[in-house]
Amino acid sequence: MRLHRSISALAVVVCSGLWAVAPAQAARPGIYEVWGNRSDVAHLRYVRGGQIALEWKTVEPTRGHFDWSGLRAQLNAYHAMHKPATVQINSTTSKPAWLWNLIARCGTTQGQQIPQYWDPLYLKLQHELLSSFAKALKSYSHRGTIALVRSSPNAIGTELTTVPAGASCTRATDGHSVAQAWSRSVRATYFRNIMGMYRSLLAPAIHVALRTEVFTTYGAPLSWLGRRDAWIMDTASDIDPNPTRDTVDVFARHWDRAGRTRAYWEPFSYAGKQNLASWNYWRILLELDKGVSYIAVYGQVIRHGGDPQYGAAFRFANRYAGRQLHPGRSPGAFIALRQGTGRMAGNLERFMKQIDAQRTSIALDSNNGRAMIGPATQRYGRFARRIVPGTAQKAMFFRLNGTFKHGVRGHAVRIRVTYLDQGGGAFVVKWGRAGRCQHTVHKHGTGRWRTVTIKVRRAGFHNRLSHRSDITLKALGGSGTDFHMVEVRIHRR
Repeated sequence: MRLHRSISALAVVVCSGLWAVAPAQAARPGIYEVWGNRSDVAHLRYVRGGQIALEWKTVEPTRGHFDWSGLRAQLNAYHAMHKPATVQINSTTSKPAWLWNLIARCGTTQGQQIPQYWDPLYLKLQHELLSSFAKALKSYSHRGTIALVRSSPNAIGTELTTVPAGASCTRATDGHSVAQAWSRSVRATYFRNIMGMYRSLLAPAIHVALRTEVFTTYGAPLSWLGRRDAWIMDTASDIDPNPTRDTVDVFARHWDRAGRTRAYWEPFSYAGKQNLASWNYWRILLELDKGVSYIAVYGQVIRHGGDPQYGAAFRFANRYAGRQLHPGRSPGAFIALRQGTGRMAGNLERFMKQIDAQRTSIALDSNNGRAMIGPATQRYGRFARRIVPGTAQKAMFFRLNGTFKHGVRGHAVRIRVTYLDQGGGAFVVKWGRAGRCQHTVHKHGTGRWRTVTIKVRRAGFHNRLSHRSDITLKALGGSGTDFHMVEVRIHRR
């Protein structure tokens, strides 16, 4: 109990009060490279920014002596290419050698060294490190180059915090250790304190993204969050069923899509993913649905942008990322059709909703990309929805956000419908006023996903179609049609 109170008391000292400086300006939202090459960021136009990762043992080779020359050199390189970077301090496989003179060693887990991080002295060392880090960032003359600071607990390795059962600790070289055993409560206290330390030392002068689990799991106050306060982040986004990620995804949707904060999100490991082009695309759609502004992509995938399936996904992300707060000025509205599972089940959308989706359409699923709907060479068919003529699921109905509709009234728009051109038959797209504004699409049986673009010179959506909808899709003959997306894109916006 004494240890718990000691750490909490230290947090009061290091996490009280914000720096009285003007808030930083937000970097351009969109696709950011993580764990890749800076040269890719420089040469790939669709990449909005990159990553700077520093090692604790490098920046503090001896206690209290900090070397930020590498940070400045990397920031200068990004400034020269006119692109920002996220910044982080890691302690990947090893800590500074001097640490073990002061902190007990408790073995390893998953190849990561385990310091007795619940020792109050360890938190003090982190405070020394982050204080110097914050000073270096705030003194940098081109602060707009810093997109955000990606927080890391740096307890075990960079991200781990769980000590294996039965682990025993060896005293530090100077004989120091604490008697308190590791526990989940100790972990929660440390996690709250270290995230609070990032916030108090960096925000609002430098944007800092805190690990979302500090709010969903470890009890940090929601008052920390804001567009001019702390942001949120996570490192394991997954479009395939992943119940352990649902909690943080729902949190992001609730906070970021509503504009209460901003978010930076990294992908889950690509290992074992079926049809990676499709997984990448749908994962980006998931981030846009949540309202994530800064969408990180691993370097091994980001350089595939020359492939039309990847390149189109990245361009779509850049079009819509960070644009969720102003529907009247949005470049468009879209809905990607699926069922999905868990707390994030349902369509992925921006300013458009499907009316009574379950009763009016049939949800299709590719079994995590193993049985793609349509060609496996195209990115769309991880999920879809089908309508079938002559059944209760013969038509789908979509309603646009009211502010978005007001913003496009009288302007030229393009209604884009992506469908699987399989089998015969046709479908009709209706918009605006019933009977006057419609377009019939005849299928040709190519077996490929196609997008029909309907140019509307003067848009007018008034909920005057069936089910008080703005856009409808209705099957006409054949065995039915599978659909991926409906998008309303504003011309020249």
